[in-house]
Amino acid sequence: MYQYVTRLRQLFRETRAPAALVTANGKYTLDVDPSLIDYVVFRTAMKDARALGDSGEHLRACEAATAAVGLWREQPLADLTTRPAEDWRTSFIQSDWIPANSYLLDELIATGQSPAALQRLDDLDRDHPDELSFAKLRLKALNSAGRRGEITAFYLRKYRAFRTEGDEQAAGELREFHDALASSIPKSIQVTTVTADRKPKQVEESVIPLRRLPRDIDRLVGREDVLANLDSLTTGTTGEPLATIVCVTGPPGVGKTTTIGHWAHRAAERFTNGVIMIDLHGFSRTQRLEITDVVDALLSAFDFPVDRIVSPAGRMTKLATLLSRRPVLVVLDNVENSGHVQPLLDVLASCTVILTSRRRLTPLTALHNAPSVALEPLSPAESCELLAHRMRNRGQHEAEVLEELARSCDCIPLALSIVADRAATRGGLRLRTLADQLKDADTLLMIGDDGDGAGIHLQAAYSWSYNALEETEQRMFRLLGLHPGTEMSPAALASAGAMGIPAARRSLDALFAAHLIQHPGDLDRYRMHDILHRYAATLAGHESDEDAPRRRLLSFYLHTAFNAHASVHPYKPRPPMIPVEPGCVPLDFASPAAARQWCLRERTNINALVEDAHRQGLHEYAWRIPHVTIDIYDRYGFYDDIVNGLKIAARSAAAAGDRVAEGATLNDLGQVHMIIGNDREADHYLTRAYELVQAQGYEFGRLTIMLNWARQHHHAGRTEEAVARYRDCLVLARTVRHPGHLGVTEYRLGDALEAAGKHDEALEHYRRALQVKQETGDSSGQLAVHSAMAIVLTRVGRFDEADFQCGKALTLADEIHHLPATMKLYTVMAELAHARLNDGEAIRHADHAIGLAERSHHATGLARARATLGRILADHGAFSEAREVLEEAAGLYRDRGRHTKAAELAPLITELAGREPEIPATRTGDEDTVAMLPPPRRAGGLHSK
Repeated sequence: MYQYVTRLRQLFRETRAPAALVTANGKYTLDVDPSLIDYVVFRTAMKDARALGDSGEHLRACEAATAAVGLWREQPLADLTTRPAEDWRTSFIQSDWIPANSYLLDELIATGQSPAALQRLDDLDRDHPDELSFAKLRLKALNSAGRRGEITAFYLRKYRAFRTEGDEQAAGELREFHDALASSIPKSIQVTTVTADRKPKQVEESVIPLRRLPRDIDRLVGREDVLANLDSLTTGTTGEPLATIVCVTGPPGVGKTTTIGHWAHRAAERFTNGVIMIDLHGFSRTQRLEITDVVDALLSAFDFPVDRIVSPAGRMTKLATLLSRRPVLVVLDNVENSGHVQPLLDVLASCTVILTSRRRLTPLTALHNAPSVALEPLSPAESCELLAHRMRNRGQHEAEVLEELARSCDCIPLALSIVADRAATRGGLRLRTLADQLKDADTLLMIGDDGDGAGIHLQAAYSWSYNALEETEQRMFRLLGLHPGTEMSPAALASAGAMGIPAARRSLDALFAAHLIQHPGDLDRYRMHDILHRYAATLAGHESDEDAPRRRLLSFYLHTAFNAHASVHPYKPRPPMIPVEPGCVPLDFASPAAARQWCLRERTNINALVEDAHRQGLHEYAWRIPHVTIDIYDRYGFYDDIVNGLKIAARSAAAAGDRVAEGATLNDLGQVHMIIGNDREADHYLTRAYELVQAQGYEFGRLTIMLNWARQHHHAGRTEEAVARYRDCLVLARTVRHPGHLGVTEYRLGDALEAAGKHDEALEHYRRALQVKQETGDSSGQLAVHSAMAIVLTRVGRFDEADFQCGKALTLADEIHHLPATMKLYTVMAELAHARLNDGEAIRHADHAIGLAERSHHATGLARARATLGRILADHGAFSEAREVLEEAAGLYRDRGRHTKAAELAPLITELAGREPEIPATRTGDEDTVAMLPPPRRAGGLHSK
């Protein structure tokens, strides 16, 4: 407890947190400003809301109540299971939470926001299905929203549920409320009709509105948020239909027509004058309907004899007059672009108008200030539900296959429906077989084509959108098909197309407006659904000059990755480069951080590019790209990517006949397998690499491989063998006379000698390594050597010299900002402070080292820092905390294949387990507790190293 309280207080001071730990009467109390406690803020906000409502300011009351209930995140005091905590939770929900929501719902209904109230009730019903007040409010909101057809069904369902549960009182109250509500609804509406002899007469009858809608589907999966949004956008404050325009857009096949048709059926009761939906064939093999066609169709729907008026302008005027007297819901489906319907919108000014289009209709939404609703693909769960339903529940016991089919279809409803119909109509076709078939792009794009020319299939749906593009946008669409990934940057596509980035961005924005690509987040990147990407790839495959843009794309990624590597690792060797392709402009980087971020964002694309380059026989790219990315990938632990990339690189180097490149690649494969603990694989690749470079007489390559063999012995704990191997490497390094490898050899030999306990000899080789790295200007290498010398000097008790080396290293760390090297330095500084009996400083340095290791994703460094902290805590007497930290360190070492390092920690962990005091049972109530002081530190500590 003492350790944690001290660290919490330090954290509060460093972060200037508005809190303090106060000691009083043997207890710790957290002193916090009450205004920072969400419960206090909640009650204050609700008090303000009720005061605003009482004074008639209902909109402001809504805002205050919404802010109050918005503070809810999860169960209050969720981590406390005591009886007082349970009682407080129950009291809060019944006395505060439910009344607050009831008040907010009442205010929403009173201010004409019934759709919002119904949406909030949907969320509340999941947690409080038996709450009577919420049931009454739903009836009230349905009535206010004009959705009277749903009132009786909901009332009967809820009334029966209360009676089934034996709550007769709730059932009776609900019945009384429903009866009072029903009595306030008019039973009929007076309308004027015209008889055959054209004499008006008054009749009392229910309104029979115009209804021209396609057949509704039996079940709409998902889209609840879209339906609720449409209700909100088309309904006024008192529940009446709004004269407004709403644009519903989305990519081909996303279900715009189906969703809007279903919503129109559901909303038809609110539009007492009628509903009509017209397909304008904007993207279709059928000739599109023009404005005059739409005007004639609407006039005919009102039984007006169109031939009476010859002039198109006269017909539009007549239609506007009719609609001003009898406004209806008009759905114009499949609009090609803004110009397709713009002149018609003034005629429909008195109506509720829904437009659906594959384009975003930005000019129209800007001109009319019209809201836009964009439909996206379904969620994976919704996609599986749609598949199972359309297959007549055939796949309900094959969840994995359904998920695979959903992924193949990109969760696009049209694709899901076509695939489901194929499965439903071909009972002999196993779903697994169908899923395997759909891995082929052509099969997926053409599924649904039954050969009579009228079948619905994806390629036809996409071709209508593609053919509507300008030539420059069509070319950009084909370039997207050449790109190996479905997320790409304008810079990469500009190089592929040998164009400027602004021109590429304009074409991409046009594709975005056509819903053929997406623009996720605020990054300068675009994304494409996988099926559309496959379609683009089929178009790109028909290009006569496909090879040129492909080579430019590969050149962009290779040389940009080369520049990234040079920025992050300026002193590490890189493969010899081939010239940049004409028209390609690689990126440069302002900082190592920007270079690393680019590599991480493009990692999936780079991996796919390597495979594509090898498959296309472009081996000069396939073997080079992995060599300029593996060092950055290694920093983040992406070893599967490194191994797969290097395997392809080795095959491509062999295919290109470049034995030196093949040997270097096999060496790197061996090194990676050594790092991740696959010793057998490491030996295999290093042996093959050694044979190749030896046959070529390539001494530099032979030295590299020998260094890796020596390092393998060092990691495995074979210290004497490692020292002998490094000595052999040193002889060869002096012959090769490569400064970088000479410095590395001296440094690693020092590490091996230190592990063998030969401290003075280790220091001598570290000094030689430092001299080489100073001559070559390798700042990060100098930092590593100073840190290594400091730890040796600490362990031999030469603390002042160790402190001097740490100071030199700190100066370099401030200059180069190399996180892994700085992290190791702070681990060394923690050991030095601990050796000087300054454990407060030692713990701070170890904590800082852990933070840096986590930021740099350096697992081995994190294990080293935790092991150091564990030893410090053990010597300080915090046995339980020390054992926990040391076990974490050992686990990290084992995960990295450093089993020797993990084994070194095992005896200390075992000793600490035996020293832990008996722990009393967990406090479950309000019992008093007694603080226990930490035991005194033992002389010499538990770990002498």
